[in-house]
Amino acid sequence: MRERIKSLLEPHKIHTKLGSSLEFLEDIVIFILTILLFILSIFALYDIALALFREKIKFYDLIPKFLYIFILTELFRLMIVYLKERRIDTSLIVKTTLIAILREVIIKAPHFKMTDYFGVSIILAVLGLMYYIPKYIFVSEEKFELKHKPKEVKPRRVLKIKKSS
Repeated sequence: MRERIKSLLEPHKIHTKLGSSLEFLEDIVIFILTILLFILSIFALYDIALALFREKIKFYDLIPKFLYIFILTELFRLMIVYLKERRIDTSLIVKTTLIAILREVIIKAPHFKMTDYFGVSIILAVLGLMYYIPKYIFVSEEKFELKHKPKEVKPRRVLKIKKSS
């Protein structure tokens, strides 16, 4: 019994067991958040259905609700990617953020001041760079391929001039 406790208290075994336990708890939290996000999506769809069938609603008022569904869908996909691959997809986060900003601009654009437009422009530029640079500029060496293969260089004929003696 004592030897078993000693073997369990070895540093590498403690770290391994503690790490796997914390990862399991993290997976439970992410799973619960995913279920809650799914329930929230169902409520949002129900809200759109009520707005479409019961009320006389303008199309302009429905656009933010549809964009809200897109945001929830992207977040749901982000959670699933995290549960499957144990990584956070930054390009998916950037796309979701772009949709969220688009939604806010559509809702609040009539009430914006000039400084608000500058702020939104800067945010959109930064998010665009965050999406573009890692995807197209920083390509890993293993995945690096040239779009156009270079033409083969043909050697030129070199004329030899004989020296007269």
